[in-house]
Amino acid sequence: MFQALAHKAIACLFLLATPVLAQTALFHMQGEMGDREMYFADFRVVSDRTPMNMIFGPLSVKELDVTAVYENAAKPEYVVMRLQFECVNKFSYDEKNIPKQPGFNDPVNMRMAENSYMLRRSDLKSQAVPTSDWKQVNSPMLLKAAKIACNDDVMHTAVKAALNKKTEQFELEKFNKEIQKIGLPADFYLVSYVTASEFLDFAWQVAWWPKKRPDPTGRWSSYPTKKEWAEYQKKMAEIENTIQSVAQTMKQDLEASINTMQAEFDFKEEAAKIQGKRKLNRFEVHLIQVWLGKTETEVVTKMGNPIVNEAGTMRFLDYANEFNNKSVVMDMKSGAAWEEGIYSRCNFQFIFIPDQSSVWRVADVRVWASGDSSFTCSGFAEVPD
Repeated sequence: MFQALAHKAIACLFLLATPVLAQTALFHMQGEMGDREMYFADFRVVSDRTPMNMIFGPLSVKELDVTAVYENAAKPEYVVMRLQFECVNKFSYDEKNIPKQPGFNDPVNMRMAENSYMLRRSDLKSQAVPTSDWKQVNSPMLLKAAKIACNDDVMHTAVKAALNKKTEQFELEKFNKEIQKIGLPADFYLVSYVTASEFLDFAWQVAWWPKKRPDPTGRWSSYPTKKEWAEYQKKMAEIENTIQSVAQTMKQDLEASINTMQAEFDFKEEAAKIQGKRKLNRFEVHLIQVWLGKTETEVVTKMGNPIVNEAGTMRFLDYANEFNNKSVVMDMKSGAAWEEGIYSRCNFQFIFIPDQSSVWRVADVRVWASGDSSFTCSGFAEVPD
C-alpha cells in the first residue's frame, strides 16, 4: 500500500516540478502507513568541513542538509538534519597511493552537526537538535545520504547529462543511470521544492493524501478571521509589488550562472581532448590538478618569462630548469682526467586553449626531463598561491 501511494505521489510531483532548476531530491521513503517518513536532500550545496589536520590525508568531511518529514502524530512535523560524513578521497596528495573507495553497502562514519533543528508538532515551535559524536552507521537512508555528500561532483554531472539541450526537458532515466554508478538506486526523484515547509506540504497534500493530518494546535485546520485575511492580502500585495523586478534580476542571474557552468563544462571537455589518454607522470598529475583552467596571466605571474609558441588554436608556454655542477678532475701524478658531478634538466610546457570568452586558459601541463630530475623538477613545480 505504501509503495502504491509513493508512486502516486511521485507522479504528481513531476507535474509540479521544474526540472531545469530542480537539484533537490526525494531520495528515501520508509515506514508503513501511520508511521511513514520522507527524506529530502538539497545536493546543490555540499559543504567541505574537513579539519586542517585531515587536509592531506585520505579522508575528507562533507556536510549535507537532509530534511525528514514524519507522518506519526508522536513525532515532529519535520527535522532538518545537518549531517557530516567521512568521505574517502578520490585522489592522493602524494600522487602514489590512491585511497580505495568503499563498497556501496559498507558502513560510513557520520555525525549530527551544529544548527540542526526540528519543528515540534505539539506547538509548531522550533527546537534545536543536539550534535552527536562520530559513529559508524549502515541504515539505508544514511548510506544514500553519504553517497550524495561524498559524490556531489557525480550528482551535478548526472543533472547535466539528463538535461536535453534541444528540448530543454529533464530525462530522468539518464539521471538515474548516472547515479547508479555510485550505488544510488533508480527510484531517486528530483523535485522543485527547496524548503522544509514545502516538503511538509508535499507530503500531506500529495503523497499522503487523503490521510488526515495530525493537528494538535488546530493551526492546520483553522480558517483566518476577516482581519487576518485582510492583513494577509495587504502583505501579499506588497510582496507582489516588489517581486516582478526581483524576478527579472533573478532570472538574469540564473541564466548567467547556467551559462557560466556550461562554459566550464565545455572548457574541461576540450581540455580532456588535449590531454588525451597518455600516461601522466607524477609531476603532470600534480600540476594539471592545480593549474587546470588558470589564465595565461596567472601562469606568467607565478612562473616568470616563458618561451611562447602558437600552433592552430593552442598556445604553448615553455619553461626549463637546469642544474649542472659537473667539473673535470685531473690526477696530477698519473695525468688521468675524468668528469664528476651531476647534470639535469627539467622542461615544463603549459598548453593553453581559449575559453568561450577568448581567454587563454591552461588545458594541459607536460613535463619531461633528462638526467637526475627528481630534485630539478620538484623544485621547479610551483603551484599558484
